[in-house]
Amino acid sequence: MAPPPPPRSTGRLHTADEACALLGVRKATLYAYVSRGLLTALPDPDHPKQSRYLAYEIELMLRQRTERRRPPPEPQAALLDGWPLIDTQLTGIVDGRLVMRGHDLLQWSQHASLEDTAALLWQVPLEAAFSPPAPRVSAEWLSLAEQLRHSPAQHRAATLWSLAMPQLEGGHWLQGEALAKALGEHLRLGVACFLGQAPSSAPLHLQVAQAWKVPKAHHDKLRQAMVLMCDNVTNLMSLSARMLASVQGSLGACVLTAMSFGFVRFSGGEFEAVEALFDEIVASGHAAAVAASRRARGDTLPGFNHEYFASGDPRGAGLLALATAAGSPAATWAQHMSAEHPMQPSLDWGAVALRRALKAPRDGALSLCHMSRTAGSLAQALEQRGVGQRMWVQSRYLGPLPSSTAA
Repeated sequence: MAPPPPPRSTGRLHTADEACALLGVRKATLYAYVSRGLLTALPDPDHPKQSRYLAYEIELMLRQRTERRRPPPEPQAALLDGWPLIDTQLTGIVDGRLVMRGHDLLQWSQHASLEDTAALLWQVPLEAAFSPPAPRVSAEWLSLAEQLRHSPAQHRAATLWSLAMPQLEGGHWLQGEALAKALGEHLRLGVACFLGQAPSSAPLHLQVAQAWKVPKAHHDKLRQAMVLMCDNVTNLMSLSARMLASVQGSLGACVLTAMSFGFVRFSGGEFEAVEALFDEIVASGHAAAVAASRRARGDTLPGFNHEYFASGDPRGAGLLALATAAGSPAATWAQHMSAEHPMQPSLDWGAVALRRALKAPRDGALSLCHMSRTAGSLAQALEQRGVGQRMWVQSRYLGPLPSSTAA
């Protein structure tokens, strides 16, 4: 089966002449960027023999070139420099906006649930994926969940998921309603593993609200937040799920490898770094002074300036608006901290602000993100299965060579 075509942009496009002028290169170099996957060439509907180029990709290339003071990287450096590696129809950044299967994510989150969003990402009927009953778990699972109730969320989730995996149907042969049902069970179980309670057929955001004792007035904020966090813009987490899917890994295995990113600094630990910064601000009472003190010491300010979003992370802005509506001062703090050094709040800042406003558990921001992203990880695995090819990785040996003299 052929790979899916690259997503069509609804954003601004440049002609070849405009792209060359912006990048300061000749057309031969522009075409080389396309062949190396650094730029996307889309057909011009008015001139079939000509192409148009995504303005956002050109802007990103110029920004990264300026930041790194070197030309765009060769393909072998793509993993280190953040250049596109995979074509996807799931989620992408178009002129700074987050687009999901043709929908603006911020607008979609105004009315959709995580279940709606999962069905859209998976391209399955909502009823087939999320009709009752919820998946059943063993007495051993329930007992272990009780024992792990006070453990860190990522430890609890990975342990409970591993125990439940043998009961899940997630093989690469599943199709139609059987596949839709399996996907829904995987997502419901993923939420249950993070919450440490039996799976339920109740709406997912309401399960979270009940577990965390969130007042009814804030239930809709949880719904919207889970939608904003549900996909991962083909980052390393989703790439790991894709790699397993490409070698016929089960859906459960794909989710498990994505869950493991809850243990790493820039996918799980970043939330705790933002929590620590919030603790400092609360103790001090002066956000600007805390920021100035950290800068003077050479410390970082976590929770700002996601490098994918030149004009600010729309997910962070959306989550911060929800937190502000729930009484959080974090938006004001961010303004004070960025008075002299412009900064844009990221998803991490917004998620921690909302977690605190809702008085959820300390690891609630991590849990909310990873519960929601289970839907995205499953979508990434499904899309990779559709490619029908195994992913290959090779390294280039740069070490010493054996001596040429015979032993």
